[in-house]
Amino acid sequence: QTIQAMAREAAAAEPTVSTNTDPAGGSGGDDSDSTVGPADEGGCDSEPASAPALCEFADVETLELLSARLLNTMATRVVQGGLQPSDAMAEVRGLLSEKLSSAKKGPRGLAVLHARLEKLEARRSFGGRFVSNAADKVAGKARELEVRGEYRHGGRQRLALQLVQRYDTTREWHCGCDMEQLGSTERERHLTSCVFRPVGCSHAGCTALFSARYEAAHDGSCEFKVVRCALGCKESLPRRDMEAHVAGPCAMRPAECPFRALGCLAPGLVQGEVASHLEEARDAHLQLAMARLLQQDQELSELRQAMTEMRAAAETTAATSASAAASTIAGLQKKIAALEAGQAAAQAAAKKSAAQAKDTTAALATRLAKLERERG
Repeated sequence: QTIQAMAREAAAAEPTVSTNTDPAGGSGGDDSDSTVGPADEGGCDSEPASAPALCEFADVETLELLSARLLNTMATRVVQGGLQPSDAMAEVRGLLSEKLSSAKKGPRGLAVLHARLEKLEARRSFGGRFVSNAADKVAGKARELEVRGEYRHGGRQRLALQLVQRYDTTREWHCGCDMEQLGSTERERHLTSCVFRPVGCSHAGCTALFSARYEAAHDGSCEFKVVRCALGCKESLPRRDMEAHVAGPCAMRPAECPFRALGCLAPGLVQGEVASHLEEARDAHLQLAMARLLQQDQELSELRQAMTEMRAAAETTAATSASAAASTIAGLQKKIAALEAGQAAAQAAAKKSAAQAKDTTAALATRLAKLERERG
């Protein structure tokens, strides 16, 4: 209702030329000769005199995105173009009166509008070329402008609607139906059936607003819509809670029998049937438990036997190793004794040889002295 009222205000606020007055939605062809009345540059809420009676509905998301783009464009022109906010507004409003090309090639429709906005944003004053942190300053200026009356959301939405009506010549993003060609009953029917009319989500908690043509698509994905459990239990809950439900308390969540480790496979068991399964299969589970206990007793017995055998083998090995070690030690002791005896004999022989060498040296010295005396 807010958007509808806003659109009606826009129709009363600006003269708009529709290139198609066919209520059935046919194309009006070339709009190169289309003209509009002079645009008041005082702000988004300016009010020229008259307007044709066209359907005022347009795609809600397109208007929202274009409204944000207009704010960014004006903020950019103020920060990097050196303009006053009112002059930036006048530039944007000037797009309402720019001629549309009749060329068959090149951008068409809203692509032309966005190209012209981009061209505006690219203009730089000399000082604007040296602005540091331009993106942050543009964002700050946008926030500053947004709280001013003529640049607020509602005013920008009205300007966005006028621009869509001007540039969307194929009526892809707005209705533009000539309401004057409809009777009062048809007019009321159109207002409640137009695919571009804004509608709000009917599911509790969801605040989404969109054009009626997207209602089915939104309904198919709305996180707040209450739906039946995906696994088929009797629960109904918001779609956004479904993942946690099927992974947790859902009675139809696939489950395993607590005795699965003992051999109970219970194919197709779900969480809601676990309690009844445990009751019905109680005897079978007891048999599986007894079988597992017997098996464990057998395994323990085998382990004890294996440990006894290993201990005996270790003791035998230890005894054998001790005997071999004693024999080795005795042999080494004999070798050491033999070496020590040989060393003693060698020392005695060395002493004897040293004594003989001493005696021989003394005898030679005596003989040498005798010979020297005889020569003298």
